Amino acid sequence: MTWFDIKVVLDDSVTELFEMTTLDKDPAQKPAFRITSSTAALVEKDFELYKPSLERMIDDWREAKARFMQEQSMAKKGSQK
Repeated sequence: MTWFDIKVVLDDSVTELFEMTTLDKDPAQKPAFRITSSTAALVEKDFELYKPSLERMIDDWREAKARFMQEQSMAKKGSQK
């Protein structure tokens, strides 16, 4: 399943309505939604209601990833001195 070309991972251990993948050091990492199967059913019934929030989550994740990768780069440069 995908939303906005973003992978959706069903994970019934998720505690929030929607979670995004945790940032890691892989520059090729892509965002993914982590949701429970009940959340998937809920969103499927009224996708348009959730659409703005999901789009905002994607944008926020991408901005956080860019900052994270910049911090990693700066930390690497600092340790090479």
